Amino acid sequence: MKRSVKYLKIFCNLLLAAGIALFFIYILPGLLGYFMPFVFGFVFSLIANPVVRFLEKRIRIKRKYGSVLIIILVIGTIVLICYGVFTVLAAGLRSFADYVPTMYANAAAELSSAAEHLQELLHRFPLTQNIDLDKTGAMIGEYMAELIPNETSVLVIGDVAKRIPDVLVGLIVGLLATYFFIADRDRLVGFIDRWAPQSVRTYTGRIYGQIRRVVGGYFKAQLQIMMVIYAVVLTGLVLLDVRYAWLIGFGIAFLDMLPVFGTGTVLCPWAVIKLFSGNYATAAGMFALYAVTLVVHQLVQPKLVGDSVGMDPFAALFFMFVGYRISNVTGMILAIPAGMILINLWQAGAFDTLIWCVREIIKDFNEFRKIPKDQRGQGG
Repeated sequence: MKRSVKYLKIFCNLLLAAGIALFFIYILPGLLGYFMPFVFGFVFSLIANPVVRFLEKRIRIKRKYGSVLIIILVIGTIVLICYGVFTVLAAGLRSFADYVPTMYANAAAELSSAAEHLQELLHRFPLTQNIDLDKTGAMIGEYMAELIPNETSVLVIGDVAKRIPDVLVGLIVGLLATYFFIADRDRLVGFIDRWAPQSVRTYTGRIYGQIRRVVGGYFKAQLQIMMVIYAVVLTGLVLLDVRYAWLIGFGIAFLDMLPVFGTGTVLCPWAVIKLFSGNYATAAGMFALYAVTLVVHQLVQPKLVGDSVGMDPFAALFFMFVGYRISNVTGMILAIPAGMILINLWQAGAFDTLIWCVREIIKDFNEFRKIPKDQRGQGG
């Protein structure tokens, strides 16, 4: 292969890889957000399509009629479930919003009390007698008292009201898209087979298979773990007589779903504050609850997640940091499954051409920079 042709191929492959990376990082998230109803319809069709196939084969219902039947049944079920859930959730959130100022005032009082107890403890040691925590506790109390203004609930309600028309339109479009994705599935697949090149179909099919296996398995396992942890945390908070335990427990369980945070992000500082404020029984209960959730998580996770969707902790931390730099908390959540897809594609050989290009550039560069021994030390 001529060197010029070789480097032209290397340039084309590197340019293609850079274009794909930029597309997935910067362009694809915006497209998914813009066409979210169609994304919802496609995902929902993947869930409902096996049931439609069953109706086609067993009951001899045509695909179009089966799609309508499935969608109607699912919509009715979702409406009934959502009505009950949102009724309870709205009442609970309204009550919780009214309790938030009191909760922050209580937290500020506990922090001040904890600072006083810690100050007394520090005065007993010669090296820490000059440390003054009273001002720090007062500053924390004032800061927390100013976090929740009175107009917050009104602003949130107004923002939700403005979004209702968009949500309704998106829901209707998503349901219609679901029907067409199910009813015209064979025609859409045939259209892609006719117009897409074989290499694109093969590569897309490989990525789609990785997404279904890795991402689907990951989120399914994480949701199951989250439900188990939520049940444990909810039980513990109820036993500790914590108000709004169902809502606080959900937030703690959601943090536990993130690889870096865990239940200790909330329970450990909470327990320390309770300890220094003199609530020793509650502090012991918080520490015990954290220990139980840690043990349960370690017991449940290997069985639910499995080795097929597992990831090295350092790799998980790296991908989460990159995801956070790209799209904050949302990027952190999506970074783990995205990293799993990249690792599986690398193991399947999807990046062999790119790796070869980089190796060739490095090899040729090292050969070019070498200076023969007989030319070293000679002046120009």
